[in-house]
Amino acid sequence: MNIRYSVSGVKEVAAWIKTLPRGIKAAAMRAIAEYIVGDKQHGLRHDVAYKYVSRKRAYGKVSDAPAGYFSWAQFRYVMAKLHSGEIKIGRKHSPTEMSKTWKWQQLDSDWRRTAINGQLPFDRFPARQNRLVGWRHWLDVVKSNMKGAVSSAQKAVDEWLKKQK
Repeated sequence: MNIRYSVSGVKEVAAWIKTLPRGIKAAAMRAIAEYIVGDKQHGLRHDVAYKYVSRKRAYGKVSDAPAGYFSWAQFRYVMAKLHSGEIKIGRKHSPTEMSKTWKWQQLDSDWRRTAINGQLPFDRFPARQNRLVGWRHWLDVVKSNMKGAVSSAQKAVDEWLKKQK
């Protein structure tokens, strides 16, 4: 199964960056990468606040097992681990700290070689329960921050032009 991603506006951003002088292209890409990675208020480093969503609300009743469990086997496993003290049920109310893993890196002097890496709290796409809590796919976060990233790059270009005068 092949999964393809498309981000709108990438061609326009790439065309705009190609019109810039060579010296400023790397600074513009750094500004875009810094904005997309973001901080605690926006971008990939923005952690979703804690919000409780029950499995029943997310998935409905899927078996005759007790509420919150997909099967009797799962219920028995959790109860055995719970009574032995190996696990605690529920998510801690503190931030997930997944946002701190997002970093960007300039790979070499070429302005097109900027890498953004991080760990996701889900594999590829958030589960239904995570979406109800507020998690979004990383591509949705990038799309929603693209306008701000371009304006951040424009500020970097303006600052560079002021220094050249």
